[in-house]
Amino acid sequence: MRAVALLLVWLLCSASAAGGTINSAAVSHQSGSFIVEVDALLDVDASTARAVLTDYKHLERLIPAVERSEILTTREPGDYRLLTVTHTCVWFYCKRLTRVQDVVEAHDGSITAVVIPQLSDFSYGTMRLNLWQETAGTRILMRSEVAPDAWIPPLLGPWLIKRELRAETLQTLHNLERLAAEASLPHESLAESSLAH
Repeated sequence: MRAVALLLVWLLCSASAAGGTINSAAVSHQSGSFIVEVDALLDVDASTARAVLTDYKHLERLIPAVERSEILTTREPGDYRLLTVTHTCVWFYCKRLTRVQDVVEAHDGSITAVVIPQLSDFSYGTMRLNLWQETAGTRILMRSEVAPDAWIPPLLGPWLIKRELRAETLQTLHNLERLAAEASLPHESLAESSLAH
């Protein structure tokens, strides 16, 4: 699964995002579920990072596999039902996956999501993300567990999915830093930056 993100073949690695550091990232496959855990320190302001992460109508700018994202219901500020459609390929096998989840931005600053299986191509899914400001940047801790309700090619399938998840998670963290940095630029600089892409 790809997501807010959202989610690696990660056996405790250390890598660089644009100006930050991924302290650890791990992925495992157990009983049909993929579990992703990330600890990163990004070189962005926490409030700007949060604004990018919660821009639910434009998740395709953040998460590479997302084709469409839409808020279906707003129960109250910070409490949403969100639809995402992703396109995923593992070698020659491609699949478009729909996910509907209830997303809550809690008073403690955490963001949680729970998949609604009867409206999704996932039989189960949860995600919890915490972020806060540290001296060196924004610390992000994320744990996600999802069980795709779709056929996965045996043998190499789970290994390839984990590898794709790892690459996509690294790209998502890079995109988060880039989008947050662009959002912090003065209006004129932002226009020049968008022309360069």
